Amino acid sequence: MKTEGEHVLVIIPTYNRAKVLPEAVRSVLAQDYPFVKIVIVDDGSEDSTHKICLPFLQANPDSLFYCRKPNGGCASARNHGLTYLNASIGYVCFLDSDDRMLEGKLSVEVNTLRRSPAADFCYSDYILYEEHTGKKTLVKPAAAGNPDHFAIEHFLTNNAKPGAILYRSHIFYTKRFDEDFRYNEDSEFLQRVAIEHTGVYSEKPSCWVRVHPEGKSRNRPEICQAVLSAYQKTMVSYPDFYHRYREPIKQRIQKTRSDLFAELAMRGRYREAEAHATGIRKRVLLYLRLGIYYRLKLFLNDRGRR
Repeated sequence: MKTEGEHVLVIIPTYNRAKVLPEAVRSVLAQDYPFVKIVIVDDGSEDSTHKICLPFLQANPDSLFYCRKPNGGCASARNHGLTYLNASIGYVCFLDSDDRMLEGKLSVEVNTLRRSPAADFCYSDYILYEEHTGKKTLVKPAAAGNPDHFAIEHFLTNNAKPGAILYRSHIFYTKRFDEDFRYNEDSEFLQRVAIEHTGVYSEKPSCWVRVHPEGKSRNRPEICQAVLSAYQKTMVSYPDFYHRYREPIKQRIQKTRSDLFAELAMRGRYREAEAHATGIRKRVLLYLRLGIYYRLKLFLNDRGRR
């Protein structure tokens, strides 16, 4: 049995999200679990983030804290929030500032971990909300119902959300987020945890995840590049894991390279795409470039005739 305290530390990193941050904060304050500490980490916002936090701070002086730091990315903000760890903290959750916790999330997941003393983190279903359509979809995470396979299924899918995970605090005695990652930092961290620790699954949806145009998930080339970097780091750091699942890992890496090539080519970033072009992709890149060449030639010829 782990020996940490009862409190849950909820870390909310934020950057220029003043319009949606209050919804995230209220969702934590509304939890029925009685022992919660909230840290809002303002990662150098240039909007009214501090101003909208003031009423929450005044109403909850003993349980809600605000700190501001120079912009350094989400990994840096999460690590800064972890400086609030102390002996009273038994559990840690990260909530993105454009998402929100669902009712009962903390009490359900704390109790799930209490019933599973061998487990070091709890992961759960979540609701995906598409802001532009209003559509809500229940999403099952990697290895739903099968925690023994979470490490490899998460590697192959990256399907888990920060707000739908609860960690035991002792994990952070030796681990932090890798601040070299500006994208995919949450999945890279969770992958290390999943390989080294045991998880337990809760089927009760615990987090509402917003999909919107300003979200980082829209930056597909950068995400693919970060995922490939995380794969490489995992293979080097955990050779036994890599050798155990060599074939599905190689297939996943190949698929991600193909995705990155397509994202770069579609954006006209041909020099970058060329680094990921082999076989048929080289021919596709050549055809794309030829198409641009002939369109430019026709344009210049047309200009010359005027």
